[in-house]
Amino acid sequence: MSLLPVVFAPLLMAPLAYVAGRLYGRRAGYLPTLATLAGLAVVILYYPQVASGGTVVTPLIWTHVAGTEVAFSLRMDGFSLVFALSIAAVGSAVSLYSIPYMGHRFEEMGIEGREGNRAYAEYYLLYLLFYAGMIGTVLSSNVIQFYIFYEIILLSTWLLIHAFGYGKRERIALTYFVWTQVSGLLVLIGFVVHYMSAGSVDVLSYGAYTAAMPFLLLGFAIKMSVFGLHLWLPPAHGEAPTPISALLSPVTIGIGAYAIIRFVQPLVQQLSPWILAWAMVTILYGGLVALSEDDIKRLLAYSSISHMGYMLLGIASVTWIGFAGVSYHYLSHAFLKAVLFMTAGLLMMQMKGNRRISLMGGLAARTPWAAVFMVSGFLGLAGFPPFAGFNSKLLIFAGAFQSPGDYIRLAMVAGAVLASFLTLGYGALTFKRAMLGEAREGLEVKEPDMLMVASIAFLLILAVAFFFVPWLVIQPLLGASA
Repeated sequence: MSLLPVVFAPLLMAPLAYVAGRLYGRRAGYLPTLATLAGLAVVILYYPQVASGGTVVTPLIWTHVAGTEVAFSLRMDGFSLVFALSIAAVGSAVSLYSIPYMGHRFEEMGIEGREGNRAYAEYYLLYLLFYAGMIGTVLSSNVIQFYIFYEIILLSTWLLIHAFGYGKRERIALTYFVWTQVSGLLVLIGFVVHYMSAGSVDVLSYGAYTAAMPFLLLGFAIKMSVFGLHLWLPPAHGEAPTPISALLSPVTIGIGAYAIIRFVQPLVQQLSPWILAWAMVTILYGGLVALSEDDIKRLLAYSSISHMGYMLLGIASVTWIGFAGVSYHYLSHAFLKAVLFMTAGLLMMQMKGNRRISLMGGLAARTPWAAVFMVSGFLGLAGFPPFAGFNSKLLIFAGAFQSPGDYIRLAMVAGAVLASFLTLGYGALTFKRAMLGEAREGLEVKEPDMLMVASIAFLLILAVAFFFVPWLVIQPLLGASA
């Protein structure tokens, strides 16, 4: 057994899924799910070894770069395990969810027959590349690998938004491409500068400050879409195909937090008070704008900005508890926000593409599955038990209060705690407007697709399970810090 199936199963399955899609259309959609489930199974099998403090390394090749021997390998420690597990679980659920949803999307676009088969084939190919890029970044042992997978994420998601998105998808995809390419360029400059000063491309060589770290911090902050660098996220995640939104908004942007902890800790220690203030503004901004949104997908996109602020808060604490909270919140936010985005897509399918909350109403009686998913997702994000969001926020706040600072710092942390009520506020308002009250006259609601319901339920069950078994997240992180 090795880590190869985690990354190479989707990469090798991608061309096969494309050919099968051209031949069989929608029916070929189970192949991508098999590839993502294979990776999930491997991550779970290695959990006991990694949780006990071990590190799993699968060598690939050795070569020389600028006179330095470089080992290309896949590496999973307690820190990357939590991220890999989240990506594999959400990626598997979204892959299954995509089968009926993308059929609906192609019908909206007027794509049928042989053209429909080609659309399925292109989607499956790009989806698997997107998935492989995400999980490849967190399992990379050196920054050359990391950057290659980082760029695979960019190119695949740009094409997915451009080809299958909503609204002015070509222009939105281009804006997304430019912003994220700037992120990639800054990261590349940082990696080169670090190599020139430290002489290493290993991901574990970033323990001391170098001139590379300002470039890396800015590049990864764009990926996280924190305040001031967030302008690309609401249109891109709002207009992406909904299955892709369910991965982009909670899973992909959180990789920026992973990278900041992995590569930029020495600079974060120096700038901790400023990063704390940045986190506070991000939390408040995202939450307040979400309160005013009528488009359910854009509301969830702004909610993601707010929750990246919580992850930034944990990073700013520069404590082990805070970093553990970031990892835990990556997992809980990935599950719960995917639940909400997938629920939004379920409603869009049931109501002929409607995504405006003001045009909904009284849906709880007509689509109870969606009502359960929506209220659970928002309560979990707000930090209510029995959802994993309670555990992750508790760790983030504990780490932030534990970090040294003056009364101003403590006041900002207390403000971030109180800002959790913003999530409860826009969640409750959305649920009330969409699910309660009298049904709008003339509003048609179709029966939900049970494959989509099962995919959402799977992630919601995981979000509850990880509330009751917090040691499944904390134990690997303890091993990583040993």
